[in-house]
Amino acid sequence: MSDTESDNNNNNADEAMQVVPMVTTMKQHITPYLPPPVVAAMAQIDPPLEPFLGPEPSMTLMGTLGLGFIVWKLLSLLGGGSSRGSAIQDDDDQDDATTSSKNKSQRSFDSTLLFCGPSLAGKTSLFYKLLYPKRPFPLGTVQSLSSNVGYKQYGDDETCWRYLDVPGHWGPDKLVSTVLKKEQTIQRIVLVLDSTQPVSKAADYLHALVQYQQQQQNSSLPILIACHKAKAPKAKNFRRIKLNLRNELERLEKLSSRQPTNIQDWDEALSSFEFCSSSIDPPLLQDIESFCESGKLVSK
Repeated sequence: MSDTESDNNNNNADEAMQVVPMVTTMKQHITPYLPPPVVAAMAQIDPPLEPFLGPEPSMTLMGTLGLGFIVWKLLSLLGGGSSRGSAIQDDDDQDDATTSSKNKSQRSFDSTLLFCGPSLAGKTSLFYKLLYPKRPFPLGTVQSLSSNVGYKQYGDDETCWRYLDVPGHWGPDKLVSTVLKKEQTIQRIVLVLDSTQPVSKAADYLHALVQYQQQQQNSSLPILIACHKAKAPKAKNFRRIKLNLRNELERLEKLSSRQPTNIQDWDEALSSFEFCSSSIDPPLLQDIESFCESGKLVSK
């Protein structure tokens, strides 16, 4: 063997000796911070993988995965944040706030029925139950990040209604500025509240709707207060909720940062709205179905 070949072999051996201690040292520093099951798993997978990946293959795999994750995040950032969820993008896009992230291509429609109210009141489950009544399973409460849009036809002339479910976390002020003041086709509103919870957040929505009606001089817009989850334990009936709303609206009128409505008798004001107990079960769903179709309740 020549002196050159001998030197090359010695250099390769020196490099291998430098790599092995570095990986092993790294493992020794990391191992005390790992859960015992992970350490045991590394001890099991290292021997069979060592002929293919070299010394300490578990460390090699973890390093590769970590590096891959870093590269992916960098590419996502350089790509303009394309990895963000479409629901969040729709939420932030004021000009497209009423477009569902699942259905960007909108069909033609005649009127809009708006579902609004506090988060976790059951708007979205009610929305889907009304659109798809033959679903074999009941839908639970879903927290939406973006608006949901669906379509349903009513009457002999098959008038097409757009159902618009607006996320509760937007709040009443954004509902008014983003939806009510921009959507000219809204003909009916269903304000959904959780009948097992305090009514303060729902009263805030109702106060904003009343103020909007006054500003637009449109007191004829049919509004239904759906006291949802009526079959749940500790649920209050809609008459009790109506009284609670009156008290809360009187308080809001004094404390709210919005322009006062100057309503003196909230009992009389609330009499212009429809109230009903609701659930996704058929017996308590009929009133809402009737309101969606005709603007009136079955019981009236």
